Amino acid sequence: MHRLLAFLLLLAPVLTTPAHAQSASRTGPPKVEAAPPAASAGSAYSVGGIAVDVLAANPQAARTAAFRLAQRKAWPQLWARLTGKPGSAAPRLSDSQLDNIVSGIESQGERFSMTRYIARLAVVFERSRVAAYFDGQVSTLQSPPLLMLPVWVDGGASTLFQQKTPWAEAWARYRENVTPIDYVVPAGTAADNLLLTSFQLRRPERSSWRTILSRFDTTDVLIAEARVSRRWPGGPLNVHFIARHGPDGNILGRFTLQSQDEESLQIMLDQAVRKIDEIYAGALRSGQLQAEAGLSVDLEPVIAPAPYFNAPVVAGGVVEDQVVNGTEILAATINAAAYTTLENALRRVPSVTAVTPTSLSLGGSSRLLISHVGSLADLRAALAKQGFSLGEETPVPVLRRKSPAVIEAADMPASAPPASGP
Repeated sequence: MHRLLAFLLLLAPVLTTPAHAQSASRTGPPKVEAAPPAASAGSAYSVGGIAVDVLAANPQAARTAAFRLAQRKAWPQLWARLTGKPGSAAPRLSDSQLDNIVSGIESQGERFSMTRYIARLAVVFERSRVAAYFDGQVSTLQSPPLLMLPVWVDGGASTLFQQKTPWAEAWARYRENVTPIDYVVPAGTAADNLLLTSFQLRRPERSSWRTILSRFDTTDVLIAEARVSRRWPGGPLNVHFIARHGPDGNILGRFTLQSQDEESLQIMLDQAVRKIDEIYAGALRSGQLQAEAGLSVDLEPVIAPAPYFNAPVVAGGVVEDQVVNGTEILAATINAAAYTTLENALRRVPSVTAVTPTSLSLGGSSRLLISHVGSLADLRAALAKQGFSLGEETPVPVLRRKSPAVIEAADMPASAPPASGP
């Protein structure tokens, strides 16, 4: 009896501390380390909501086996999200290869005994290491910013952001960002509560929708509706989900999920968010996510004719006409410091007049609007002199940094003799 108590005391730190992160290991089972949940919250290569249920000789062995299983389940999901192809087409990777490309594992809820480990896990992939498996496979299809309104209907009452709902919280937890849909989810401020109501969802007038879309800088609206029905208080919940599009709420897809009790509701809602995202991604690929003409307010014609100040003066004192163009780009921003460094570097490019972030994703790819003098080809040439390369991707080109060797070769005069050794 005393030996059993001593054994339980030794295992207590392992059994009571959630596994928030796992550091990648190339030679053996991953090491579990405590880390704040935000460590991978902004990762664009995170796949969450993976259910595992493993039996083993002891809790640590069960947890390690569960992590292995979660990595195997997450990889096909990441492949499907990035390529738009079925997960069954993903390359077959061994456990050691998965260890090499996984940077961490988060616990989103776990239960365990002396021989069993049950949990819901999120697997975070290392962007730089996983890129080699997606060479030429990643789909470049990306939607414009779309306003996402999660509607929770319980007992006949529709709620958006007037109070906290489990449905809105599920969308707030949805941090994968590996999706072709650029969701803009309101924060639920006092102004949001006034504008975004269940009555607004039934209004046919386009003028109010233009005001709302302009406020959030979006081009269209998506409405994810969750209708709850209970058999009895505290019993199973049936939730009917509807994916709608546009001010008229056109239905793109619907499905029903069941939760056995209130405790498992969160898991079921996270699963529903991913299924709705798949519906919207499929609609984007099939061309169904087309905004109405004139629904969003385009300010570019109003701003374009504005005078260009500090224009260079050419010979004879005549001011040369300068046309300021805007080009939206994608750039990797692994953290806040990397974004600040990138923005400062872009502002130092001579032909660039302004840099405006349109979609900031720390840990992923951010969108920036570059205002510049001259054509896109002129911008590429100016960026090349500063050590950048702007790709030919459509509709949004990707900005990359050149290697130091490439920069040095480009700066070397053509007539310069090759460097010789001592």
